[in-house]
Amino acid sequence: MEYRFQVKATAWDFFMMSMKRIYKSPLGVCNIVFFVAAVLLTLKFYQNAGPLGQPLMIIMCLLIPAVQPIGTYFKAKSYALAIPEGLTLEAGDRGIRVEAGERSEDIGWKKVSRAIDTGECVILKLSQGTGYFLFNRVLGEKKKEFIEYVNGKTGN
Repeated sequence: MEYRFQVKATAWDFFMMSMKRIYKSPLGVCNIVFFVAAVLLTLKFYQNAGPLGQPLMIIMCLLIPAVQPIGTYFKAKSYALAIPEGLTLEAGDRGIRVEAGERSEDIGWKKVSRAIDTGECVILKLSQGTGYFLFNRVLGEKKKEFIEYVNGKTGN
């Protein structure tokens, strides 16, 4: 069986994956605790703070819900701009072929670790620690079938 997908990841795709990864990790728990503490401290001490302290308290409260996501978005945008035309991924009996512009790479099944379903996308994980993201809108109704095909070829 052969599969062929045109993959065009947007900055929003990478942003959503990054934010979900952040908030499912210990860092996300620390972010939430810091944000709640910052809001509580601001509410408690805002009236008594001086003209320099009040703006600093507001900035402290905005770090997690505003500044961090903006920074994450710009990082995600750089990922999306790295492959502006997208890529074509083909999976067949001999392995996987990836084409991005004029570059191409053939990856044998021995180098593919497995396909991981994250809910929003499938990560095609390679044995050397890299991988490819195939978003649900790209896979469509072939998502489950493709995961089973890849995992069958890799022995998972």
